[in-house]
Amino acid sequence: MRNGVRRNRLKVLCNPGFPLYYILRNLGWLKSEKWWTNLSPRARRVIASKMVSERVAIFNEVRKWRKNPKAGCVAAPGTSAPFGPAGQIPGLNPGGMKAPEYCNKCGLCCEVASGMPDFPAPAALPKRWREVFGNGLGRGHRFCPFLWEDNISGGGLCSIYPLRSNPCRLFGSEECDFFWKSTEPVELSSARKILLVGRWLINIVNPRKLPPVGPYSTAESPKFLEIDRI
Repeated sequence: MRNGVRRNRLKVLCNPGFPLYYILRNLGWLKSEKWWTNLSPRARRVIASKMVSERVAIFNEVRKWRKNPKAGCVAAPGTSAPFGPAGQIPGLNPGGMKAPEYCNKCGLCCEVASGMPDFPAPAALPKRWREVFGNGLGRGHRFCPFLWEDNISGGGLCSIYPLRSNPCRLFGSEECDFFWKSTEPVELSSARKILLVGRWLINIVNPRKLPPVGPYSTAESPKFLEIDRI
């Protein structure tokens, strides 16, 4: 990989909003998949590197869209208030639309590779994004392409929250509890597992040096695991 490309990818990986923690969980989850374990170590490294690059690409696309002042104004579903410039979309900034009270931003509901691309304001999103949401980013990818990290909560953040799909809007507390009754939240968030997967990822991305990242992206368990959901 060229040095310039490598440095750019490293820079994005260390962006506060980049879902590095969820990538580590994703890679840890793959170790339980037979197709993954049947691959050679070299093949796993190649696929993992490709997955990271694909995440970096969609993250950069969304980030650019949010900052683009020419993105235009559309009405938030059910309201008359405009979203304004993409970088000022309610729900992505203080004082904007908020998640339901039962939501602790764990991101479990977003750890689904694909979903029904039924959006309340489809014209507000690039067509390719709707296709990516419906089909996922490809084999091996576990979570939604629009899931980011939220440094304040130590959990997840929907980067297109005001424009999220209708299935996401219908996701309620009962569905949330269903996810939390599984063993995955604890098993996939094991501090030791996250650390080991993180070290493996560092060797793939840059064996020399990886700039410091947030604590919830490396060894420590995220804050939301400290909340008693059930």
